[in-house]
Amino acid sequence: MPKITYIGSNPYLKLRDDTEMYRGEVREVSQEWLNKYRHWARQKGPKNLIIEGDEGITADEGNDGLPDSGWTKKDITGWLKDKGVTVTGYATKAKLLDKVKTTLNPPAPEPVVEEVALESVAEKVVEETITEDTIVKTDGVEE
Repeated sequence: MPKITYIGSNPYLKLRDDTEMYRGEVREVSQEWLNKYRHWARQKGPKNLIIEGDEGITADEGNDGLPDSGWTKKDITGWLKDKGVTVTGYATKAKLLDKVKTTLNPPAPEPVVEEVALESVAEKVVEETITEDTIVKTDGVEE
């Protein structure tokens, strides 16, 4: 669950839900509360309010149920695990989205090329006997 800490210069801060927080107080809030008052909390800025454990808001940009840049890292990781993809160690959101692309568009399998051994072809030696025709000299007159 997210936590907010008031560190402002005033002794207390009135929150949007009409409750008060005192300087140095750490309060655990629900993710829904933080999502509802996110804009207000960010306006208070890092000088007054520290927000820890915020999971952010998942917004499906294509409204197609496929992870995109609007999704949180936690939701992308959950989607990948549902698809049987192992996610280990630290991964940035960009790396997780690359895994999503690979999952949706797996690389084409490399074709298996079987090497066939060539049969040795023995050359058949053909021997021909060449006989010379006898040449008869004539006087140029044909018979």
